[in-house]
Amino acid sequence: MQAPEPIQPKQRLGPRATVAAAYRDRRAQTLDYAQKTTDDLRSRVGDSPLGPLDAYQWLLFTAAHNERHLGQIREVKADPKFPKS
Repeated sequence: MQAPEPIQPKQRLGPRATVAAAYRDRRAQTLDYAQKTTDDLRSRVGDSPLGPLDAYQWLLFTAAHNERHLGQIREVKADPKFPKS
């Protein structure tokens, strides 16, 4: 399934190691914020591909988005034509 055009990546992100490190860093920041914040998450609203979301909804969306990509990766790797080496 293809993402809607407005949210499709516009450029290559760079070498795998660089992208993976940036992902881990951003994920750590998000988890740290979610675990430590005392902000009123419901009062902080921002735009998203789904329309306006509050910060609580953004955290849920982020987790679900990651789970979806993990599922896609598992699906590709389970294909008999996927390289095993």
